[in-house]
Amino acid sequence: MSKRNVFLRLWDYLQQYKGALFLAIFLKVFSSVMSVLEPFILGLAITELTANLLDMAHGVAGAHINISYIAMILALYFLRGLGYELGSYWSNYFMTDAVQKSIHDLRRDLSEKINKIPVSYFDSQQFGNVLGRFTSDVETVSNALQQSFLQIINAFLTIFLVICMVLYLNWRLALVVILIIPITYISAQFILKKSQPYFKKQADALGDMNGFVQENLTGFNVIKLYGREEISSEEFREITQNLQEVGFKASFISGIMMPVLSAISDMAYLIVAVLGALQVLSGNLTVGNMQAFVQYVSTRSNHYTVGKYSSKCQVIT
Repeated sequence: MSKRNVFLRLWDYLQQYKGALFLAIFLKVFSSVMSVLEPFILGLAITELTANLLDMAHGVAGAHINISYIAMILALYFLRGLGYELGSYWSNYFMTDAVQKSIHDLRRDLSEKINKIPVSYFDSQQFGNVLGRFTSDVETVSNALQQSFLQIINAFLTIFLVICMVLYLNWRLALVVILIIPITYISAQFILKKSQPYFKKQADALGDMNGFVQENLTGFNVIKLYGREEISSEEFREITQNLQEVGFKASFISGIMMPVLSAISDMAYLIVAVLGALQVLSGNLTVGNMQAFVQYVSTRSNHYTVGKYSSKCQVIT
């Protein structure tokens, strides 16, 4: 089954709880906006404080710290933080509610399905493999939806909002940020494409192991009676060896993503820091906006989130 069909099947269950789902997405969008506003609001306070201190250092008559303005910015910053925390908390709450109810419906349908299939089906399918679909696979889907869905939305939305903010602050420096986005995306997609087949093999190997263990435990007396302990142990070693090999390859290849994205982000951070400093010295950029710009570039956690949770989603496809 293709990825598109997998997610469409999952959507059939999620759409039964569209109210909670859309509310979770709306609150996540709200919290993302509040998160992106943080560096900009801090930049306003830093710019004002820097200007006040420079005026005082140069002996400008009447120069002082603009306490009322800074206090207003700090109050705005506090309200932003409160909005972010409330939005994040309730978005996760409603998402968990929708996912758990959907998974409950999925388990119910699986139970009804298993009671309708003919007995001959189990002649070609290991019972342990079928059992794994009910337990580990369903739990994997549940975890992927709860942990990944909102985080990926947040990551992509934050990247979009950051692009808007950096273009507003300084379009020249923004070109550096915009340039790294396709580089990051192409790198992540290349690694995901390489690791995807191994995640599929890992799921199949896990199903084989579950089936083998279940059948051997059920037929333990028969194995002892005919003295097939060594043969059974050898078969189990081969199955676990295969699981270890494909599991290692899947984890190793997908694990390369974080160092690659980190290297790209760190390079962009360094370039922006140098060019931004030159812009400040030339008077084309304020200190506060420079701080905000560097902080936006350093939010590489959003690139990590896309990579990290995209690799988790591979397991359910």
